Amino acid sequence: MIKALKLILYFLAGIFAMALLYFAGAGVGMIIPVNSAPLPGKGDVEIFIETNGLHADIVMPVSNDIFDWGEFLPLSAEATREPGHVSIGWGEKNFYILTPTMADLTFPTLMKALFVPSATAMHVEYLLRSPQPSEDSRRIIITGEMYEKLVNDIRKSFVLDNESPLLIPEAGYHQYDNFYEAHGKYHMFWTCNNWTNTRLKEIGIKNSLWTPMDWGVFYYLE
Repeated sequence: MIKALKLILYFLAGIFAMALLYFAGAGVGMIIPVNSAPLPGKGDVEIFIETNGLHADIVMPVSNDIFDWGEFLPLSAEATREPGHVSIGWGEKNFYILTPTMADLTFPTLMKALFVPSATAMHVEYLLRSPQPSEDSRRIIITGEMYEKLVNDIRKSFVLDNESPLLIPEAGYHQYDNFYEAHGKYHMFWTCNNWTNTRLKEIGIKNSLWTPMDWGVFYYLE
């Protein structure tokens, strides 16, 4: 009995030590910047980085002279209003679909997402509201060239079928969002927030070296 208790305590201590190292690594990765050059003072395109407290997604205009997301990712026939912006994120497929809110999160879903390299999905939500800067939303003005690179980079994450994104049937939360098959595997060292963080770094925006949490994505965004 005492031996079994010791094993349980060692196991719990090991889990605690791993969690401590993980969060310490996230903190170190967050404060190391990539891209030190300031953003252009003027730009052609307004984008936002928004979080729901867990996922940091990229919000862009539905359509402009550079790209039309409405053609690439058409709305459901049930949608009755024209949205002005689209929010796109990448994440663990099972977690995304089964967890519309934090209240829906279960322990098995969380453990699978963290410890088992898993299939991924793109979450696309068309927004009827206009994004506004806030604690959970950062406004960024970028050049047309930066935006074109961002669009091309995001599109590469979608699995295509005859040049069209591969829709996951009946997986959306409402008529203004959809899930699509995505490239890549999700695990604790490569999360939804790492994906967003990398998209920003790729177009020259100052951001963290490595950040699995949404607060790391926001760390260098004014």
